[in-house]
Amino acid sequence: MQVAFVTTVDQDAIHDDVDLPLQKSAFANAGIELVQAPWDDASVAWNSFDVVVVRSPWNYVDRLDEFLDWLAARQGLAQFHNPVALIEWNMDKHYLADLSARNVPIVPTVFVDAIDDFPGAASSVGSPEIVVKPTVSAGSRLTGRFTRDDQAAAVLANEILAKGFTVMVQPFATRVDTEGEIGTVLFDGVRSHSFHKAALLAESGALVGGEYREEIMAVVAPDDVLDVVEAASAAVRAIARERGWLGPEDQLLYGRYDVIRLDDGTPALLEAELFEPCFFLMTDSNAASRFVEAVRRRIDS
Repeated sequence: MQVAFVTTVDQDAIHDDVDLPLQKSAFANAGIELVQAPWDDASVAWNSFDVVVVRSPWNYVDRLDEFLDWLAARQGLAQFHNPVALIEWNMDKHYLADLSARNVPIVPTVFVDAIDDFPGAASSVGSPEIVVKPTVSAGSRLTGRFTRDDQAAAVLANEILAKGFTVMVQPFATRVDTEGEIGTVLFDGVRSHSFHKAALLAESGALVGGEYREEIMAVVAPDDVLDVVEAASAAVRAIARERGWLGPEDQLLYGRYDVIRLDDGTPALLEAELFEPCFFLMTDSNAASRFVEAVRRRIDS
């Protein structure tokens, strides 16, 4: 049995993969060979693996067109997880509108395709501070928190548009400063574990502490947060089945759903990460083995 983790030849992009040591150990204990296979290595024979897991191709944003071409060429691989078409959908955060249309409570979002529309979008959000970010991003790139009238927000929006992306404008939920966000990981459609992530965005477009640093700890997610996770995962599953990305009884191999509380206290989905998310396996001693079990079920089926 041989499983490939899709990664990259760019070691600088994956130097902080906190899950990898735990995954290596769990797969070895299960007697499954785990291969780190770079997406940007043309010599890899992807159809030779029992399962291919898109894990850490974390330079894809810098080489987006190449990565999309690479993905498209893998469209027919049944052992590819999650499915290519679903990854393509999930890469662009317009997917949030699809989930909202299915009554998933999301962080209110306005999409902006022209800089002239940005001031109106910023005003419409209805909060003193806003978050500006692109629809395609990773690691909080081109993402900032600003007061609504801060000209730096418009500068960032213009930069995002110049790179060919749509701008997202969202209210900044002040409770994030004290409560952070809660991520919940599902393997094979079943909840594995949840974790707490401290706030990342500081005022005026800066990052807390001046650099991108994720502070993670284990948490028992409240029921209302898990209700949002269930609604989001059910909507994703329904979309994937309706569009033919999954079979009628199939589940996604993995998914991570990040939830915050809005200023009125209600939980809302910030994003659904359905490819290359960090699982933060260290927050649950059994999480790595649960993931291996989900992979093994695909090998045995």
